[in-house]
Amino acid sequence: MKILMLCELYIENLEYQENLLVKYYKKHGHEVTVITSTYENVFDYYNNVHDNSKPEKVYYDHGAKIIKLPFKFNFGGKIKKYPNISHIVEEFKPDLLYIHDIMPNMLEMLDYKKRNPHVKMIMDYHADYSNSGNNWLSVHVLHKIIRRKVYLDPVRKHITKFFPIIPASGTFLTDLYGVRKEQMEVLPLGADVDRVQEVKKSGKRVEIRERYGMKDHQKLIFSGGKFTELKRIHLLLEAFNDINDPDLHLIIVGDADAANQKYKEVLQALAANNPNIHFSGWISNNEVYEYLSASDLAVFPASQSIVWLQAIASELPLIIGDFGGQSLDYINEFGAVLEMRPNEITKENLINYIKSITLDNQAYNRMKEASIKTRDKYLDWNYLINRTFV
Repeated sequence: MKILMLCELYIENLEYQENLLVKYYKKHGHEVTVITSTYENVFDYYNNVHDNSKPEKVYYDHGAKIIKLPFKFNFGGKIKKYPNISHIVEEFKPDLLYIHDIMPNMLEMLDYKKRNPHVKMIMDYHADYSNSGNNWLSVHVLHKIIRRKVYLDPVRKHITKFFPIIPASGTFLTDLYGVRKEQMEVLPLGADVDRVQEVKKSGKRVEIRERYGMKDHQKLIFSGGKFTELKRIHLLLEAFNDINDPDLHLIIVGDADAANQKYKEVLQALAANNPNIHFSGWISNNEVYEYLSASDLAVFPASQSIVWLQAIASELPLIIGDFGGQSLDYINEFGAVLEMRPNEITKENLINYIKSITLDNQAYNRMKEASIKTRDKYLDWNYLINRTFV
């Protein structure tokens, strides 16, 4: 099958959905072209720092053709349009048009779809009330007028399936865009399960644990991300200190940006007198899987991250805090995840949950087995890609 993907960001060393789709589409013999922006840095993308003088660039990743285009216009990072892509679509002649979020250039894809009715068009969607639609202008102008009436409505009836990445994204699509539930199917972000298996065979678990002075019988808790108060990492450090178990270690992966240096100092102060707390700094996406392989449990007090799913895929029991609309109930059929609701995210609950897993080998083994079942059913892109062939 020939698959054309339209997205705002593609950086080859990331672990984003677009990257994994490309990797696994190509692995299973499909021909893929990606149309994306000239961003080279994910932080520039999120901060809307863009050098539009960068010329068009074409290269290959996993054997897929990546076409990076400058923007024709970019309104405050909210509405971004490339120059007309009709010639790319016509030259490639795709069988599947895959749109990542609502993008102006999908209207040019629509022209091709109308002339080729056998072609399927799908869209995934990442926004929800935790990251979008937080004020009147956003809801009523950006979403309900510009994105809905100008861009989505002309395309809507030609889209075979909408794929929100979490149930909350589906709610957002229904509330603001009128997409019916029967038109949608949740498509989890998934994980690079092939990479998980490679790392398991690599010996990295032993190497990393030795690096931090850990013995075989000791358990390692994984956590981290960008150091912000929203993630509530300080609660995990406080809980870990209070547990005071010499057979537990904690590794915090990540760091703070310039705006969050004071919060980083808070975390460092909490860890200062505990030799079993380790900070790794920023690590690469490949190293994330290596550190997960060295760990026995993952804990994230708040703020959803792709690493939640990577942890499950790495066969780890998972403790998370749902800060609102971020529950993993939609994939927690087997009980791989212990969740705290917004009013339950406390040091005391973290202590109880961590102890319930680390001090009870039967409970730990049950959750580990549940993680394997969850990965195999919900997170394996070897099978998830088949759901996009609607």
